[in-house]
Amino acid sequence: MSIWPSLAFDAEESLLSYADRLSVLHTGRGMERLVKDFGINTEHFASGREEAVLAFAEAAGLQVGDAQRASVRVFPRGASFRAEPISKTFLSPRAARYCPACLAEDGNRADRQFRLLWGFRHVTRCDRHSTWLLDASCQDETNLRLAIGNDPLEPGRPAVSVTPEYLTWLRARVTGGASFGISWMDDQTLEQVLAASEMLGGILQHGHKVVLSRLSPAQTEEATDIGFSIYSEGPEAIEEALDTIRKTSPATAVQAGPLAHYGKLFDWLDRRSNAIDPGPIRDILRDHIVKHSAVDPGTSVLGVEITERRFHTLYSLSSAVGIERPRLSRLLKKLGEIPANSTEVETGNMVFEVDKTVPLIEAFKTAIPLRDVPDYLGASKRQVEILYRAGVILPLVPRKERGAVRNVVFGRVQLDDFLKRISDLPILDETDEEIFHPISYACQRGAGQFEAIFVSILDGLTLGVRHPGKSGVSAVYVDVRSLVSIRNSA
Repeated sequence: MSIWPSLAFDAEESLLSYADRLSVLHTGRGMERLVKDFGINTEHFASGREEAVLAFAEAAGLQVGDAQRASVRVFPRGASFRAEPISKTFLSPRAARYCPACLAEDGNRADRQFRLLWGFRHVTRCDRHSTWLLDASCQDETNLRLAIGNDPLEPGRPAVSVTPEYLTWLRARVTGGASFGISWMDDQTLEQVLAASEMLGGILQHGHKVVLSRLSPAQTEEATDIGFSIYSEGPEAIEEALDTIRKTSPATAVQAGPLAHYGKLFDWLDRRSNAIDPGPIRDILRDHIVKHSAVDPGTSVLGVEITERRFHTLYSLSSAVGIERPRLSRLLKKLGEIPANSTEVETGNMVFEVDKTVPLIEAFKTAIPLRDVPDYLGASKRQVEILYRAGVILPLVPRKERGAVRNVVFGRVQLDDFLKRISDLPILDETDEEIFHPISYACQRGAGQFEAIFVSILDGLTLGVRHPGKSGVSAVYVDVRSLVSIRNSA
């Protein structure tokens, strides 16, 4: 059995607001009177307890789902909305703000509805009328009758800027409107999306030490709008924003940590978001820190222990490779890993990828100088110089000028790979010894340029074989008559 007459239920209205209007209709008094008459504990109903909401829905003739979606569950230290954990400051059931244009459309004082959207901290305007929300004279009431009292409605203050995109998204999520078309946010809670957006936008707009609670409503809206435009595009866009935040950090000290680089964003995710899961932004920031900072194995970053080092500073790299810092700095400049004009402070703040830099330095420590390469490759000095100029064999330190040979060294691994390609060639058959001759002999007989023939053989475009009694370049044999014939007919 349900009460009659009833009132039409608006999906945008809070349950407490609806209960107050229904009570005024039937008792002439506020919400508490009717709720008591239903035999429901008023405090339990005001705090959104499930059993109280269900009992009210049954007595008032409401669909249970409608009543639950319009209710905010308040706990001693938190809250929830539609089964999503939220902080108390994110969404309040209190009728603390309102749009005068909306209330004017509602009509009589007893017919005024408190919209759910007005309770969200990030909602500072009415997106229907493009006016700023006004503060009620009493901030602790759950219904607009008492919150506004007998004061006449103030004229609305126009919000001249364009309605933020996040308000359109929020309305769609809350009222069950059309999908916003951003699938990556579908599984995130309302607070996860808006809190992360506000923090990103706040830092980008107001700096690393921004205090979000001190921003004006218009500044809060602007920050959230900026952050939402980034957040809604997904992880890659967020990483780009983190790049900007890190680059614009005022931190200059070599030992500066994540708090200095990311400011309030790191502070929030590290210490101030334990009660409410902040969502994927925490994992994205952790990955960004590990990618751009020299994090020691065993260090806990945003609640997760890092087990593997991915980057070195100049100091930790010096210890890892056993080279003193000044010498290592000169070496890294020579290798092109540090700009030649970098200052000591700039060099100290750089990070170096472990998988790339450590093997490069280890290769340099065991490198073979150019003068020893001919013996190592089984080639003549002339042949090595030709392969070097042609870029077939590359030095560890990039050449500054074509043909430069001073202090040129080659990685042993790269040279071994070069020899392995030669050793993979087919072995010269004894019956073909009169046909095949060394590649140097072929070049002397007009077969073509040494480097061109050699590369063609390694690429499988020209038939080349390996003499079993020789090694390296000297072991490469070709069919001289065939090559000369091809060259002459070209």
